[in-house]
Amino acid sequence: MKYMKYLATLAMAAFTFASCETDVERVQLLPADKVEAPTLDAQGDIIINGDNVDKEAVTFTCSAVDFGQPVAVSYKLYFEKDGTEAFIAESNYPAITVEKSDLNGKVVNNLGVEANTTASINAYIIAFAGESEFSTQKSNIITFTIQTFKAAMRKYHLCGVFNGWNAGAAVEIWENKGGSNIYEALVELPEDAANTPGMSGFKVLPNQQWDGGEMGFSNFSQTGAKFESSSDGNLLLPAGIWHITIDLNNMAIDAKQYSQVDIMGGFDGWANPMVLEYDAAANVWKSPSALDAGTEFKFRLNNSWDINYGGGTDASELYPDGFELVQGAGNILTPMKGVVCLHANCTPWVVTYEAE
Repeated sequence: MKYMKYLATLAMAAFTFASCETDVERVQLLPADKVEAPTLDAQGDIIINGDNVDKEAVTFTCSAVDFGQPVAVSYKLYFEKDGTEAFIAESNYPAITVEKSDLNGKVVNNLGVEANTTASINAYIIAFAGESEFSTQKSNIITFTIQTFKAAMRKYHLCGVFNGWNAGAAVEIWENKGGSNIYEALVELPEDAANTPGMSGFKVLPNQQWDGGEMGFSNFSQTGAKFESSSDGNLLLPAGIWHITIDLNNMAIDAKQYSQVDIMGGFDGWANPMVLEYDAAANVWKSPSALDAGTEFKFRLNNSWDINYGGGTDASELYPDGFELVQGAGNILTPMKGVVCLHANCTPWVVTYEAE
């Protein structure tokens, strides 16, 4: 019992010391009304086009903020348009530099500004004191215009057990919108029974090579609940069909699991599903047999009509010979006899046909 009393006393002392340190840190800060807010400098109008979108950057500067003690200060830049706000970037210095490609993506995808148009944007900076961000100061608001640009779709790659860890054959995973820096794909991950029973490992690659900055579990600050890490840092998911979303703006990765990818249609009187097979080398889902020309059908997930895709009327930007799918839309009519191919590494998904 004597030792327990000593331990309790030590614990209380440690708690008191930690509390005092926190109190001292907070007390030493100047009251909010005594701190001079940052002054955001005027910004000229910004033009983003095909010549500069991948070559130039824009720097926003403001006056430094003194919170009364030498704490780390982070400066966060926000844009606002018509009541919608978007976080743009941050820095530990009163100067925030943003690549025009990222700026364009934020304005188009987060603020809803149409590509190839000019929009008036409000901007401000919030300065945060300390890692816990317990004191803030907001700058003045400035206004300028941005001429946006229709950015080309960018791609990353997935490499793992499903393709034999061959970086040269890493499959493409495309942005869900040009400049969004968010990438999505539906893939089937097989079990790696020898190394991680029940699980399947993979990594995210900027390019089809291993020395190009590949990303494993530790590279993502936010991961979905199903993700685990292997001893060598690979991303692990239970074997199965997964819709993977990679958000490089926030270094987040998430995944949603499905039990089956199939088509239902007139090929058997809409009676039974034809389960699609995943071709890992081509990163495409294919019907195991060809459909006759003029056959109506729809794509489904989870062997259910709850999630179904139809339409297929507009030619795809990424796959010019294919048609973009629409969730819940009408039946698809096959234009020729052939194998149905579902490209689910892009947004929207695309259907093409391999003629027979």
